[in-house]
Amino acid sequence: MRSEQERETHQRFVRALQHEHLTCPNPGCGGAIHSRDLSQQTDKIKTYETACERCGQKERIAGNEQAMPPWDNASLELMADEHLMHQQPVCPFDDTPVVFISLPNPRRRARYRLCCFYCGRQTEMDWPPAESKR
Repeated sequence: MRSEQERETHQRFVRALQHEHLTCPNPGCGGAIHSRDLSQQTDKIKTYETACERCGQKERIAGNEQAMPPWDNASLELMADEHLMHQQPVCPFDDTPVVFISLPNPRRRARYRLCCFYCGRQTEMDWPPAESKR
């Protein structure tokens, strides 16, 4: 069970991840916040630096790496089905949107890496999954 502050921080992380509009959390400010991704391409979790254009408050928002336990097959199948239906799949552990990254494959078979940039869980899968072909 997360505290109210942890839920708010997670929500701000998700908004930064999806490049949505953020407002300053300071009481009475409400200024627009600009976020900048500080993560390297190989990082499992993302880190953002935010700055309010009105009051100048800076904040770092980062994921909370917890790679164990890994996603199970039922979770992967559910995320794949949501992706096939053009809906946003979310990580079953923290409700963060999961990103599907297309991987090069010389045999012309679709292959994807699934990433949750909040908890750091990642896996690779063939596309479509064998369970969806039945």
